[in-house]
Amino acid sequence: KNEIVFGGETRNMAVGLAMFGAGLGAYITGLTHTFFAEAIATTFVLWGLLLLYNDLLLTTRRFTITDAGLKIDVPMRLWSRSRLWEWKDISRLDVVTYSRDIDIENSTIRIHHQYPGDIALDREDRAYDVDLAQIVIERAGLKPDKGTAGVDLANLTTGQDATYTWKK
Repeated sequence: KNEIVFGGETRNMAVGLAMFGAGLGAYITGLTHTFFAEAIATTFVLWGLLLLYNDLLLTTRRFTITDAGLKIDVPMRLWSRSRLWEWKDISRLDVVTYSRDIDIENSTIRIHHQYPGDIALDREDRAYDVDLAQIVIERAGLKPDKGTAGVDLANLTTGQDATYTWKK
């Protein structure tokens, strides 16, 4: 098989763990005698679990480049765990940089897909990866938009708000 796999993103799970731990700690130490304190502790536990689940989704997500198309696997997702987007149906790729980012790795790739005859547009966002962006652009046959012509994917300008677009 000619497959190239791009693994999940590195995530910092500290916020989710801290919120879950603080809520659980309030119950363990008996600080939930009043309704308001119990409601806050429950909220912290639930938000902590949701943040941890989101981090697990992004950490386990895989983008696989195949001859047929771009396969997106999210094994922790409860619905639609795997999708295959054919190259002909990928209509656009954006690379978005922000002024607060000092490293290009903090930028985002947005891959747009639309099934033939469907009005719904699917989009998958991921942390910037030069190789993934280059392969998707080449295999999907995308061409640079007006302001994107001549842009080198490996040397994008950082420290400014910009969107680089490739379309069919």
